Amino acid sequence: MMVTKRSPEKQISVPDVNPAKRLKVEKDENSKTVIRNQTVQETIKSKKRNESILINPELEVKIEPDETRRSQLNSSSHLIRKFENEHFTLNSPDIFSHTHCGQVPHVTTDLCSTTVNGEVSIVPLHSVLSCVKVLEKLNKSLADFVRTSNKIVLNPFNSSEPYDLTSFNDQLGMSVWGKGGRKKITSKEYLCIVKICQPEMFVSLSDVVPSSVNKKRANKSCYRTLQWVNEAITYLSDNNTVTSRLLAPIPGSGDRQLMMKSASLLASRQVFGYVIERATLPVEGWEDLVKDIVSILPDSRPVFMLGVLNEMEMVKAYNCGCNFVDSSFVLHFSNKGQAMVLNSANPTQLPDPSKQPDSSSEEATNDSSSEEATKDFGPSLAENVPSEVTGENEDKKKKKRETGKVLIFKPEHYMPNKSINLDLVSPVYTRQFCKIAENCECFTCRRHTKGYVNHLIITRELLAPTLLMLHNTYHVRNLVNTVKDKVERGDLAKYKETLDEVFKLKDSHS
Repeated sequence: MMVTKRSPEKQISVPDVNPAKRLKVEKDENSKTVIRNQTVQETIKSKKRNESILINPELEVKIEPDETRRSQLNSSSHLIRKFENEHFTLNSPDIFSHTHCGQVPHVTTDLCSTTVNGEVSIVPLHSVLSCVKVLEKLNKSLADFVRTSNKIVLNPFNSSEPYDLTSFNDQLGMSVWGKGGRKKITSKEYLCIVKICQPEMFVSLSDVVPSSVNKKRANKSCYRTLQWVNEAITYLSDNNTVTSRLLAPIPGSGDRQLMMKSASLLASRQVFGYVIERATLPVEGWEDLVKDIVSILPDSRPVFMLGVLNEMEMVKAYNCGCNFVDSSFVLHFSNKGQAMVLNSANPTQLPDPSKQPDSSSEEATNDSSSEEATKDFGPSLAENVPSEVTGENEDKKKKKRETGKVLIFKPEHYMPNKSINLDLVSPVYTRQFCKIAENCECFTCRRHTKGYVNHLIITRELLAPTLLMLHNTYHVRNLVNTVKDKVERGDLAKYKETLDEVFKLKDSHS
């Protein structure tokens, strides 16, 4: 009987071409091959060490706002200005159109060019993921592909989505949610998408978390966002062919000191501007926080606030020193069947209550189709997330929605002005054969009535959100023009106080 010597176990070495893919193969006790990715674990440990080195010393320093700059914010005269670049120019203050792959939702291109289109379009990342390969093959920019003359701003965070899906983010990348589900995007992949799409501006990857998270999660959010901003700056400096300008998001999940320290670190970075996501701020009482943040940022760079909830918050953002906002709330209102009727020139002139139908009428109580009409024309992406992905059944998801653990903002946060906006879903408008808002010259009000729009909503016609989108966007454009006029006169703070009083008065009567 021959006895063979068993050769000692050897480790299979893999060429060190890419350290991120370095593998180690070894034998366990049951003689089964086990492949372990050591580099991922080492990366996590090293990032934790870097986190303790990078963030914790900064947490010991208390950052205070610049009182001189903060006093200048009260005058609002600094808002009227131009941010020039060798490729484009931005006129402040302004509102950017929230789009889907470069096109305004529910509105065709020909109508968009004559009614609702602005100079800049916000494009969520999830809407362009399906066409990145096509753009690369055709060697076309996103603006050329969708045939728009607007400047494109690529935003990885979907500001129009009120649901908290950030728990899937980690140190390796950001989770982007679309109709096809969740897709993990690393910083390197995102920068490659930016190079292909060629937007005029792009927001760096950001770990956006709501203000309800704990301090530890907020610290991780700051660290990840700052790291992704640094990677984007390094990428742009190494690739001179990429002309897109970087916008740095300010993390902190509503914590004043965290956001102030993040802003002070980003103030010295080579970026074009700064982004404050509304989802990271508290539901109420965020104006002083935003003013403190803007006061320590360079005056020569624009500040964007994305995801404001209504026109009142839009005016507050301008008053706090933000130069630009987006129109994502217009899409929310249109999908919910809401029409804006606030008179921007004279906000105290509200719709005459005597001309409004009685909500307790027999017609309103007997119409059973109103319940079906209250469904959203634009279904939430969070509703389409499969249970096997989230790891929870429908009952748990429903319970979380009811307790507010999934929603960043509850539905009522989008509509603090219920009695100012017209809820055209209600059947009380069935026989209202007049324009939606008096003195409104939009496409919808010139051709259609409240009763017709109500009929379209009840019957679930696709024309309903289109008409509401045209009306609401026209309304917001007029409001922005009024804000510009108030800024030139130095009356923006007084105008904001008037609007605030009107909204509180109507909320008390609703």
